[in-house]
Amino acid sequence: MPPRITRLTLNAGGVVLPSLPEAAASLLAPGVELPPARRRALLNAALACAEGREPPEQFCAAAVAICGERSETAAGRLLERLASELAPLEGMPALLSDPALTCELRLVSDYPAEWLLPALARGGLARIFPASEIAYVADFWGFSGLFDALVKRGVIVPGQTLWVDAHSPRTSAALRKGIDAAIFEDAWRLRRDLGMWGLLPLSA
Repeated sequence: MPPRITRLTLNAGGVVLPSLPEAAASLLAPGVELPPARRRALLNAALACAEGREPPEQFCAAAVAICGERSETAAGRLLERLASELAPLEGMPALLSDPALTCELRLVSDYPAEWLLPALARGGLARIFPASEIAYVADFWGFSGLFDALVKRGVIVPGQTLWVDAHSPRTSAALRKGIDAAIFEDAWRLRRDLGMWGLLPLSA
């Protein structure tokens, strides 16, 4: 019997790419563990950017201040580095390009296009996620009504779509909406989960 799930819809940040707060922190303060208050502030700044409430330039200025970078050119450098250095998470290009994975793949991005599209190209994922088919959180007026909007637009088909996200409260919200969901931890575990769903051969 063919698998019930025929489509994977993935949230970009934290699944295909590192989350935006993680990416910014690694570029601004590599190897430094930010204190909880600064991590929360960076998360809030990233959320405002993802939802389109603040432009990427403003996120970079906020991230620089949060991470304690005092150079006058730091925000501009971060803006450029997110466009030129952001790369997919380890193992994800190979997993998503696996010919044994025959279900449809769709991407929902909490990154702006100017950072997302170059990163997908660097990882060889641009052919898997054509620019014209990517849905952006900012276009759905944020995360609060995201699942209703994705269902209405046909990006998610309840009963046929598996939502993959690193943010556990969002996966719980998806489940409450009747959408199958999986929490992403890393490429190896996702491959295992897809095998259990019948979407990939189970590893020996």
